[in-house]
Amino acid sequence: MKRKTFFAYIAVALLALVVLGYMGYQVIANFTEKIVTADAVKVTAEDKISTSGIFVREETPVYAQEGGTVEFLVGDGEKVAKNQEVAKFFSDENQLSLYRQSAALAKEIESVKYAFSHMADGSDSVKLDSLIKMNLIKMGDKLERGQVRQADEYSAKLDAMIVQRGAAQKGNGGYEQILEELEAQKAGLDNQLAGGRAVQAEVAGYFVGTVDGREETLTKDSLAALTAAQIKAAQEQQAPDNGAIGKVVGAYEWYFAAPVGEEQARTLRNQSQVKLRFPQLMAEDIKADIYDVHQDDTGAWIAVFRSGYMHASLLSSRDQQVDIVLKTYTGVKVPKEALRQVEGVWGCYCLEGARVVFKPVKWVFQTDSYYVAEETGEKGSLALYDKMVVKAKNIENIKVVK
Repeated sequence: MKRKTFFAYIAVALLALVVLGYMGYQVIANFTEKIVTADAVKVTAEDKISTSGIFVREETPVYAQEGGTVEFLVGDGEKVAKNQEVAKFFSDENQLSLYRQSAALAKEIESVKYAFSHMADGSDSVKLDSLIKMNLIKMGDKLERGQVRQADEYSAKLDAMIVQRGAAQKGNGGYEQILEELEAQKAGLDNQLAGGRAVQAEVAGYFVGTVDGREETLTKDSLAALTAAQIKAAQEQQAPDNGAIGKVVGAYEWYFAAPVGEEQARTLRNQSQVKLRFPQLMAEDIKADIYDVHQDDTGAWIAVFRSGYMHASLLSSRDQQVDIVLKTYTGVKVPKEALRQVEGVWGCYCLEGARVVFKPVKWVFQTDSYYVAEETGEKGSLALYDKMVVKAKNIENIKVVK
């Protein structure tokens, strides 16, 4: 055999082995190709706008008449009447300390009086014991969560209840002795007090013990001409010191203004109500009316929302991140990889036993990774718990799964 012929046979043989190997690989791949499926489950998705904006309210600053050490008589979010005292000013820390001790004794005296008038016969002692136990549990829960301010409220209630319980157990003689001692202590403190200059609320509403200097510039009347630049300035600029110690939110409505895109503005103009979510303030959503959608002189779009929902955290906040929930959709979750179009019809292939069946889909909303489809109940359409094919080779030609 000639040398050239021998090498030709070798080359042909090698080529044949390569071809056979490739064909074998394709056969094995085709027979071992797995169909990947996903169950059709119910899902709720939101069409929302994420942005940031500012609160606008009817706010009246509360100014101190003179300098000194201040003691607030009402808490954040507490409702106050016109001309109600909201704070007192004292000449120094010692006078403030005396006032606080006197106020604490006044509460204790009231607790003792209540204890004797309601529990001298012992009929309410069991109920009071239950209340003490319940408040101890609640206070412990707040402390465990790191909510110290809320725990203080339960601590004050416990102090009063314990005094009531002790006074009731002592009887009439013990009650009179306790009351005399407490009143004498209070009288001694009051004799040392040099008074306190009271500050009153000019209007009725909700008191807030913080100010940012924009209470008299960001008003309801300014909303119609509010610009994106003004919103940004309110978010970024340091608040000026105007000498106010707090403010009273006078109206029972507040507004929230935020910049939005042009398409988002068009959508909002076709709606009357949305839900606002402030993730940094509270867990629940707030229903709000769409008060105004306008364009400023630079072409930027501003959306203004109105709500009457009251909460202390909302009243004391100015600048906040917000999710504007336009609409909520509930339906069947269809992964984007599963949705296909066959002869102009949208749908997905589903695994039914050993068969692959195409089922029509009517989707109403889409996210980055999936569609929300209607659960129509029509025969042959996609239904809950169907096994949708998200990955398979030549799916259109598969009739029976081997």
